[in-house]
Amino acid sequence: PADDAGQGIEAQAQALAAEQAALLQGSSVQARYDQALGELVEQKADQAGALEQRLENMLDRQQAQLQQNMASRPGMIALPSTRAAWEQANQRCQARLQQLQARLERVQDLHHGMGLYSPRIEEMAARQLRAEQPELVEQWSLQRQAERSLTETQRRSLTQELSRGRTPSP
Repeated sequence: PADDAGQGIEAQAQALAAEQAALLQGSSVQARYDQALGELVEQKADQAGALEQRLENMLDRQQAQLQQNMASRPGMIALPSTRAAWEQANQRCQARLQQLQARLERVQDLHHGMGLYSPRIEEMAARQLRAEQPELVEQWSLQRQAERSLTETQRRSLTQELSRGRTPSP
């Protein structure tokens, strides 16, 4: 009997050791995933910020060009071909300005906008991480699935114990 109790305690100790090792390994996977994702989010945010700045500068230059074009409007006695060329240049300048504004809005939406569950920058970084490090993402996904499964098993066990009229054991 004492031998059986010793074996039971030893089995419990081994199970606890295995559980702790799994938790340590899991936290390592979680830490690596979080670090890699964080680096990509930061990289994407920097890229979006730089692109925003470039587009804003291009917009400023295009607006200056439009103002300059408007100031050089042909007079009343100008030839029709001169007026047509001026109008065409003016339309091209306005079209380019609208195009740049639309691009800036898209970049700002990506940079500051929210996706379904998280900021769009994080969603893009997660997609890039899946493409660049599929093995890490797979390990992380399996770990999360195991954690959810364990939580669900614990919840079911607790529900069953409560339904039997017992109080849960610590």
